[in-house]
Amino acid sequence: MSQRLRPARLGALVLLAACPDLLPADTDSAGTTAPATGEPATTGASDPTTGFVPLCLPGQTRCDPEQPNVLQTCKDTGAAWESSACAHECVEAIDSAACAGPCDSDDDPTSIGCEFLAIRMASFNGPDDTDALIVGNTDPVELAAVQLWFTPANEFTEQAVLDPVILAPGESHVFDITVDPLAFTNFRNGGVFRLVSDRPVAAYLHSPLANEASNDASMLLPVRWLGKDYVVASWPPFVDADEPDAVNGRPSYFTVIALEDDTTVTWRPRRRTAGLGGQFDPVEPGGAGTKTMRRFDVLQVAASSPPGDTDYAHHDVSGTLVSADKNVWVMGATECAYVPFGSGWCNHLQEQMIPLEYWGSTYVAPPSPPRSGSEKQYWRVYAGDDDVTLGVSRTDQPGTQFVTIAERGDFREFEVDFGVTLLFVGLNQAPILPVQYLAGNQAAGGIGDPAMVQMIAAEQWRERYVFVTGADYEANFVQVVRRTGGADVTIDGQVVGGWKLANFAGADNYQIADVPLASGGEAATYVADSAEPFGITVVGYNPAGPGKNTSAYAYPGGMRLEKLFVP
Repeated sequence: MSQRLRPARLGALVLLAACPDLLPADTDSAGTTAPATGEPATTGASDPTTGFVPLCLPGQTRCDPEQPNVLQTCKDTGAAWESSACAHECVEAIDSAACAGPCDSDDDPTSIGCEFLAIRMASFNGPDDTDALIVGNTDPVELAAVQLWFTPANEFTEQAVLDPVILAPGESHVFDITVDPLAFTNFRNGGVFRLVSDRPVAAYLHSPLANEASNDASMLLPVRWLGKDYVVASWPPFVDADEPDAVNGRPSYFTVIALEDDTTVTWRPRRRTAGLGGQFDPVEPGGAGTKTMRRFDVLQVAASSPPGDTDYAHHDVSGTLVSADKNVWVMGATECAYVPFGSGWCNHLQEQMIPLEYWGSTYVAPPSPPRSGSEKQYWRVYAGDDDVTLGVSRTDQPGTQFVTIAERGDFREFEVDFGVTLLFVGLNQAPILPVQYLAGNQAAGGIGDPAMVQMIAAEQWRERYVFVTGADYEANFVQVVRRTGGADVTIDGQVVGGWKLANFAGADNYQIADVPLASGGEAATYVADSAEPFGITVVGYNPAGPGKNTSAYAYPGGMRLEKLFVP
């Protein structure tokens, strides 16, 4: 049964006092620790011949209680501790301790990490429009050494891609993702890129990087914090009467990368998904498909319909449940989509899906940064559990609307006028995930195109972000959300102003600011800071015009990865 986690912290000594056999030799049942140096402790088993009472067990380790980030090891005599400084920090377990590097800490898991995966996504672009993996050094002081690795298609040996790149604090680098994308429903060994850093960095996948006719971007999540249970977000493929059947219906799909050998992946779609001859059969709604995968195998499953059915609005993998017996990487996407359905132009959509355990219950959903100022706002709210009651508040109406969502993976759609901010709350801390779908060019005054972006729960906001924009966009924004009256937020040291109030009756109130960033040219790196948690979304638009590709991208700028829910 699924359950909601309530954060609780219990000191190691409380646990040890309940289990005295686990107590280190230098700690009594009351939690009293012998001094790091000096005479041996006066309690404990003594040598019957000499009367010597050991201070500690030879080889035992602990973090120095008097000096931070110093590891102590008990000498062979058991009579004293030997100290050595840790390069980063000392981490203590129940009965041991060790020096940990910047990539080893579990204290504050976030979207910043030391290992990420990426592949080239299937989009409505040519073979020369390569995807790009952007990495940014988030450390304010230290250099980061970053190495890109590649496992070629149908091979099982990783190879380094050029030499490591050294990033100064706040610096970013762009790696080209040049492997061929998978088409429609497919399966492949390899074709996976792996980015490794010696200290935590931020990583984003742009498909492609530069402004093209069709693209989007995703925040990537560290391999260390991926999960086993996901709900896929996507959108129906576009349909245009002037286009041939081979172009219409470019699919809604999801992609899975296995992290370990002998990983069994199961998917349960809400709509029919295609099969792959000799690999797996089509799956009808309510059914299940399975595939056993090796490390860095790539599975791609697209929506489908029985022969002769061209109702492309139903070719949508949204709400598909993806689960595995080991952690996996999951991306939800549409090769090219109209938002709203039937209104051009089409654009590629993608998001690396957030594992269910990180879904929260409170989300602020502001309108995207303005284009025409009259474009509608489109939302889907996905349920992370069965029998979810969703509370929906709006800034343009009093009161709260309550909606019941019966099953995990089901969703409800909302369409509101520009300027309306929504507050989505899963009652009784029920896990939900709102996803915003930006309107296309024809519905937004000729500026931008569709994009898909997951909202981040207020429970997972952070105090600091390092984020990177796309390249060659005429309008880039970072949208900032904070609680009303919260601490100042700065972007590269400049205090954010122009806050707009979002008031909700009987609920917390929030402020939103759309901050313009540099336009055109290369991708740019920024730092957002505050003394209190806040949320950010990064958005870019390009208008239509002679010689221009109208397009857009959007992605969450970062998040905490606290486990709030057990699927």
